Amino acid sequence: MITCRRVVKVYRVGGHELIALRGIDFEMRRGEMVAIVGPSGAGKSSLLNLIGALDTPTAGAVSVDGLNLLGLTRRQLADYRLRRVGFIWQQVNKNLLSQRTALHNVTLPLLLAGVSPRERNQRARTLLEQVGLSEHLHKRPGELSGGQGQRVALAVALANHPPLLLADEPTGALDRSTSAQIMALIAELRRQHGLTVLMVTHDPEIAKHADRVLTLRDGALGQDVTDDETPVLDEGGRVRLPDTARDYLSSAARIALEIRPDGVLLRPEAALGDDDALPPDAPPPKRRFSLLRRGRSA
Repeated sequence: MITCRRVVKVYRVGGHELIALRGIDFEMRRGEMVAIVGPSGAGKSSLLNLIGALDTPTAGAVSVDGLNLLGLTRRQLADYRLRRVGFIWQQVNKNLLSQRTALHNVTLPLLLAGVSPRERNQRARTLLEQVGLSEHLHKRPGELSGGQGQRVALAVALANHPPLLLADEPTGALDRSTSAQIMALIAELRRQHGLTVLMVTHDPEIAKHADRVLTLRDGALGQDVTDDETPVLDEGGRVRLPDTARDYLSSAARIALEIRPDGVLLRPEAALGDDDALPPDAPPPKRRFSLLRRGRSA
């Protein structure tokens, strides 16, 4: 369904070059749900924008559902965005028009696609019923909760029956309970509509809803962490590491702990004598484990 070959994206800002993606090779099967996990600035949204034809790569090739996106005209790209791919973003103002009701937000892409008034009204009502908002058809985004707004956004994204759904931090602005409900809804809509779903997120718990989980860091795709366990930090400050982490660290005489913006890095260190400082030329870690805080003992 999706193929990226040696994809590079470079932004030029104030005379400087910012490399967002560094030679991405990526494939995704039809009907699959894949989550790409990484911290802010890792290049997740840049990759999603390229696959959604909202941007073009500096180098490399991107094809979706048999279409070479770099070979399409501007009109063909517009038609691709309208009919072949659905988008859902974290921000409500990117998903919905504030002055239109839920019903009219869903009918808008149908109007742009040339669907007749009767059919677009019926299709929009059906979609809003599928996302559980049949009683909120005439409410504007400001009258809806965050979770309800994302439900409308899903209906908008699926209005023209696209085979591909791109989700950029779809639960980033929601609480844990509402996030779980939205992910369950995405799974149900995937089943009903035969969707292929590509999602980017910084939350490993949300990523677990996907069939496959990949990491993205500093513009490069990393390891497949689909079956990895997540360490848990409880309220008492105790950490229980996954078996893979314990096995990796068990033979180390010393373990270095490094606090980073996106998590905590643990790695084995050789004996350092009286000086506890990390050597500047220490090799990069082979595995990274992020710690999540939960309300129960681990």
